[in-house]
Amino acid sequence: MTENSKFLETQKQYWKRDSLEKRRDANHPVVLDYVLPKISQIRKTVSITSSTRLLDVGCGNGFFTCHFDKICDTTGIDFSEKMIALNPVLKKRVMNAHQLEFDDDSFDVVFCHALLHHVDNIDKVIREMKRTSRKWVVILEPNRNNPLMFLFSAIVKEERKALHFSLSYLQRLARNNGLFIEDAFSFGMLVPNKTPTFLLPLIKRFNFPFAFGITNFLIAKKV
Repeated sequence: MTENSKFLETQKQYWKRDSLEKRRDANHPVVLDYVLPKISQIRKTVSITSSTRLLDVGCGNGFFTCHFDKICDTTGIDFSEKMIALNPVLKKRVMNAHQLEFDDDSFDVVFCHALLHHVDNIDKVIREMKRTSRKWVVILEPNRNNPLMFLFSAIVKEERKALHFSLSYLQRLARNNGLFIEDAFSFGMLVPNKTPTFLLPLIKRFNFPFAFGITNFLIAKKV
């Protein structure tokens, strides 16, 4: 078995595990305070209205898909049948992010959250996001420069590729794949499934951009 096939098989099994059914849903208080401020940050740069067509690539069980779907025409795709089944939005499909089954310029915004460190060919996925977007590509990834995220990524082998994802690395990926960076920053300290609810009032105070924020943002345009 090649290194790539080992990686793909590991990821496949990771996204089939039984514990996925115990993940918090999109309306859990921690998830709300994780997602909604991030959507607000995106909307400071990207106009998202009821007529906007948005694709959520690697949508999972719908943390972002659900809330985007309330403000625009949203479609979610994920390669995990289990995660798609858990996602409550109507427009969703099982699909491989390396080969998006949509025409060029199908969406106004193509978005992904915590996807790239789980894929085999990062550049190919970014190029597919760019191809299917009419204008905007928005990428959120863990920030390896946050000590807690670094530790988590080092311990969990299926998350280990996140150890590459400094903000500068994410920016370099975007430029190498022909995207113009409109904004890039690190943000917040919440994690949607691991932050204890009782700590929410304290940790959500860090819902703003700062160098050691736990999530890297990249907002880019096609050029």
